[in-house]
Amino acid sequence: MIGGLQRPDSGEVRVAGHLLSALSERELGEVRREIGMLFQNGALLDSMTVFENVGLPLIEHTKQSRAEVRKRVDAVLEAVGLGRDVEPLLPRELSGGMLRRVAFARAIVMEPRLLLADEPFSGLDPLNVVRIEDLLTHLNRDLGLTIVVSSHHMASSLRMADQMVLLHDKKCVVGTPEELASHPDPAITEFIGEDGRAYLARLHELQQREDP
Repeated sequence: MIGGLQRPDSGEVRVAGHLLSALSERELGEVRREIGMLFQNGALLDSMTVFENVGLPLIEHTKQSRAEVRKRVDAVLEAVGLGRDVEPLLPRELSGGMLRRVAFARAIVMEPRLLLADEPFSGLDPLNVVRIEDLLTHLNRDLGLTIVVSSHHMASSLRMADQMVLLHDKKCVVGTPEELASHPDPAITEFIGEDGRAYLARLHELQQREDP
């Protein structure tokens, strides 16, 4: 619904100040340019190099010169912790963590106002989970990019989120990580599980350290 692919049965969806239900398909296309999308498995084009994958949105949707595209691709790869040495590589030559970071670079190359991330930790080993978590946090807090993450990885969600939304019993349960981890409904705390209890324990420990 944020991308305008489905319309809500009731209520309103607004993206970057736009009421989506009031827009034509052409106008929706303009709004979608302000949205970056990170697909669960990266969805890089196998026959294209890293440079071509990341630069494709610029080539398709802007009139930037080759030199301008090169400069922007270099910048976003650096932002996700990769250097120019990966640019000639094909997706099959990348590790899982590198592939996901290249997909991030492509998702932000158009400087979107909003990034949608679909299960960004799926299939990653613990080290790369931490790397992608750090990257998302950097994009959000240092670069000011609003990020909506769909995830079943509770530990990372609790550490990263400002607000969490759980779909439970046909309703949305909304709150901060602390509020949901200590929610009075046992079904919610059971869903969050041990990660929620560990999160609350860490918060308690930090509060004790800060108390005079």
